[in-house]
Amino acid sequence: MMDEDRCILCAYLFLCLVKEKRNMKKILQASLSAVLVLSLVGCGSTKEEAVYQDSIDAYVNEIDMDYAYDFTKTLSTDTSLHDNSLGFRTSGSDAEHRTANYLAKEMKAIGLKNVEKIPVNVDKWQYNDASLTIEGTDIDLMPVSYMVNGTDENGIPAQIVDCGTGFAKDYEGKDVEGKIALVGVDQFNESWIGGYIYEAYEHGAKALVTYDLDGYGRFSDDDHQIQDVCAEDIMPTTIITMSEYKQIKKALKQGHDMATLKVDSVMEEGNGTSYDVVGYIPGKSHDQQIIFAGHYDMYFTGFQDDCSAIGTIMSMAKTMIDSGYVPENDIVVVAHGAEEWGATGTEFDWTRGAYELINNVHPEWANKTLALFNFELDAYDDGADTFMVTCVPEYASLVKNLVKSGALDGAVKEYKNGISSKTYDTTTMEDGVSYRNAGVPYFLNTTDTCSGEAKDDDEYTWTQLHYHTESDNTDTYSEKVMKANIAVFGSMAIAIDQLPAMSLNMQDTIDDLKESFNEDLALEAGVSKKDWDKALAVFEKEVAALNKEGQDINDRYVKAVNSKSDVTSIQKEGKVYNKKVLDLFKYVQDNFVGIVFSSDVVMKHVGYQNNIEYMDEIIQDLKKDKVKDALDVAYQLNGLCEYNYYLFSPNAAAKIDAHADKAVENNKWWGNDKGYYFTDTKNATTSLLNKEDGDDVSEEIKVYESARTKQLDSYKEVLENEILAMNKMGQ
Repeated sequence: MMDEDRCILCAYLFLCLVKEKRNMKKILQASLSAVLVLSLVGCGSTKEEAVYQDSIDAYVNEIDMDYAYDFTKTLSTDTSLHDNSLGFRTSGSDAEHRTANYLAKEMKAIGLKNVEKIPVNVDKWQYNDASLTIEGTDIDLMPVSYMVNGTDENGIPAQIVDCGTGFAKDYEGKDVEGKIALVGVDQFNESWIGGYIYEAYEHGAKALVTYDLDGYGRFSDDDHQIQDVCAEDIMPTTIITMSEYKQIKKALKQGHDMATLKVDSVMEEGNGTSYDVVGYIPGKSHDQQIIFAGHYDMYFTGFQDDCSAIGTIMSMAKTMIDSGYVPENDIVVVAHGAEEWGATGTEFDWTRGAYELINNVHPEWANKTLALFNFELDAYDDGADTFMVTCVPEYASLVKNLVKSGALDGAVKEYKNGISSKTYDTTTMEDGVSYRNAGVPYFLNTTDTCSGEAKDDDEYTWTQLHYHTESDNTDTYSEKVMKANIAVFGSMAIAIDQLPAMSLNMQDTIDDLKESFNEDLALEAGVSKKDWDKALAVFEKEVAALNKEGQDINDRYVKAVNSKSDVTSIQKEGKVYNKKVLDLFKYVQDNFVGIVFSSDVVMKHVGYQNNIEYMDEIIQDLKKDKVKDALDVAYQLNGLCEYNYYLFSPNAAAKIDAHADKAVENNKWWGNDKGYYFTDTKNATTSLLNKEDGDDVSEEIKVYESARTKQLDSYKEVLENEILAMNKMGQ
């Protein structure tokens, strides 16, 4: 949710949730073991699709799109399932509770078994109503609250002050002490809302009223646009539309600057209960499972985000039941609560309901879940002619083989170019990240693969236009896209369910480790490429052996099915094998997979490596007296978090740092042990912002050089830990 950083350019990264293509052109491996690894996965001598193709075809032919749309529409528009007149159904709110009851009833109605509402602890947020009036005018608006507490019933009667774009420079010469700050924000190109809140707080504002200047909410000036807050609860913070801002701006010019802001918004830290609603299609065995998931909390009426996802997973389950499909393993349907927001005062405030379920209620699911199929905004047409799949890298080989076999052709008939054998990597912007970190591999539908709609001589993605606004409504519905998602991912689930051994290939992780390794920098840190390559060879050998074992199990299973022989013993072998594979997948997540800031999934050493590489450029530029060139690089430090110091006062920017820096490890939820220690260069960077080319920057150079040394030490430690973790695989 911004260009790469939830506080700075997070919006762009949310788009890249499904757009960040992994590098498909992997360097061909010279070693025979690597060739063996790649050739064995899903390419056995038998035709695996013969085991599941009839079931897939029957499933696809049974899809009921009338049910899919009608259910999604009800979930989106039924006012009894809303918190206020604008819609809304949020973490632990009354509407979320009512909707959990509705979902449980509907799950039973379509034939799911063992339906239950599982309570999970969250921070509660319920936005009921709000008003903003301007004295001496007829302006009486209903602002939208962020996930913070509102006002008392008397509200805040105070002067309202237009503070421009809400950056530190915009407050110069303005007195907002005890007043209401009015700020235009851009959460797509500049900063997440937390930066604006902390800056207003620094200047003594009593409340903050915001509107969108650019980035998000481009569909209409009459739309509100909201994001998760990623900040502490320090002042009432609300949103108005651009049209409403223009009314206020006119009133201010006429001298009407006394306002009253009333906000009925309740945020209770630690005192909320959300419900994850769960139902089952029982399998022939209950030892393993496949999960279909989405979230039912929403902003406004959230037709796409994420009512369509619940419509999709309910339709997938209903279609399986109606087609007569009896799964080998349990199919678990999960409607998560508290995905959009569920924790205050943290950079990692989303996917709380899923986090609690997989970590604190059902941690055993990580050892038995063959795949999670998660869905987000999956019923709008982004203009793509090719259907794309997003998944963890380890499942890319399976997608490639399913596509090449033709098993999914019947599911994508309405796509001009069919389905691609290439995949996008998952990032962190949905519930899948909580499952992945817990050790569950997953798939996700793909959105925003094309530029999207043209408006006002510009071209915007669907997300820029409609995401988290009133215009995410039934008008955005595409039957073609929703049906394809139901068909493709349901078909993939059947394929996974029908074979005893998982086709989860860790070779892609090995490739990522190879590609991310900076040999020269590692050598400077004291880590040799020889030791690195030796450890990779251990990892690669383990993966090759696993892939060979899994393919052998599936080959023998297919032959047994074709000859109508007993398959019980082979299925048992598969379960033992799958346990080993899932254990390794979890081991990989724990020891190698990190997160830059809160958005970009990388190998753990990459955060430090990026910082060092950036500082090398900065130092080189400064030694050439090129301050501007150095500043063109410095904003990228700490996963772009350094950019906050370009916009906000040091205290405000430092509060954002504290939410993501590994040095402050509490309250990070799914981000725990995924980040890295930030480089402490903020004072030097802030100083450079006040200098020109040719100015004396000797002190700043010293700061960057000292910080680089510390980052190099941390870099070495992480690389050595990764080498140790790889070598342990051979023990």
